[in-house]
Amino acid sequence: MIGALLNFFYFLSTAARLEAAANSPAPQAKKIMLIGLLLRLGMIFVVLAVAVHISTELFLAAAISFGVFYLASLFVLARSELKRKF
Repeated sequence: MIGALLNFFYFLSTAARLEAAANSPAPQAKKIMLIGLLLRLGMIFVVLAVAVHISTELFLAAAISFGVFYLASLFVLARSELKRKF
């Protein structure tokens, strides 16, 4: 559950940053995306660091769950993009 929630907030943050960057000039859009990347990576690090301090099993479950949901989200995005093009 932790990994799934982490992925949910990761993608919400990504979507918000993409929307903000799309409505900004190029230099500012680059800065928005870079800051967003650092924030998302920091969020993943903090959650997984807390999980590893609780137990190794929780860390593995959270990391695997995040990975599975991340790959599933990418797959869904790729399929929706392909359907939109054709």
